[in-house]
Amino acid sequence: MNSYRPENSMKALISLGIKGHFPLFYPNWIQEACLQDKVTKKLSQTDRAHAKMMFIHMTKHRSLEHKKIYLHSLSVHDRNLFIKAFLKLVEGKILDHGLDLQ
Repeated sequence: MNSYRPENSMKALISLGIKGHFPLFYPNWIQEACLQDKVTKKLSQTDRAHAKMMFIHMTKHRSLEHKKIYLHSLSVHDRNLFIKAFLKLVEGKILDHGLDLQ
């Protein structure tokens, strides 16, 4: 029996992000999100809450392709917010594990 665990799908994507692979995002999406607003800028409480809701919606989709379709359905602002929040999670995991940045 194949039991889908939504939290594991996001953990897997974060683990790939730690290694520098971002299969959910096109490179130009990441550039756009970084250029629109500094990624290093702290996310507001409202932005964090909104990003969390988007993460919850994302985990409902099992396949990578469906996750990408969900990202395409977002407005540019929401997609950029999602990417920034995702990159913050990856950055936090890297810092938590004391991994070397290259």
